[in-house]
Amino acid sequence: MASAAVESFVTKQLDLLELERDAEVEERRSWQENVSLKELQSRGVCLLKLQVSSQRTGLYGRLLVTFEPRRCGSAAALPSNSFTSGDIVGLYDAANEGSQLATGILTRVTQKSVMVAFDESHDFQLSLDRENSYRLLKLANDVTYRRLKKPADILQHLPGHLPERSGFICAVSERTCHHPWTSWHWENHDCG
Repeated sequence: MASAAVESFVTKQLDLLELERDAEVEERRSWQENVSLKELQSRGVCLLKLQVSSQRTGLYGRLLVTFEPRRCGSAAALPSNSFTSGDIVGLYDAANEGSQLATGILTRVTQKSVMVAFDESHDFQLSLDRENSYRLLKLANDVTYRRLKKPADILQHLPGHLPERSGFICAVSERTCHHPWTSWHWENHDCG
């Protein structure tokens, strides 16, 4: 009985998670198609007229690029925005309206600059000119979706009976389990 309840709960959560993910992707796509860049910037999800201030190689061969607002005399600050470290962003050439140059992860955000990590693979070589103007657009965040989906998938595919207050449920939700079959050797713990 408890196993069926857990399976039902996990299935429902996976369905809701999928709906939320689809809605977020659709919202971002709709923004790109129907809302002006100036309006996106005022909403805090787009940064316009950025220039490359530095480039270097980071851990695991990632290209770390620092962007600053185009200077018009004195050092300019970024407009108010909702960008935070860990956000997934799309990089666009300001001169070309549609095509996305790359996708990266924000690693640092200050009042005057943002640093983005781009994963360089063998078939992809990002070449950024310091004289060009770029824009960054916040994309749907896939990381949270994957972190929530993985333990739910593990719970959904467990064979046999799973006690309601199993220590394994707590361990999977805290991402401490490396393999589903190891749970059968654990003692039940109070998860409350």
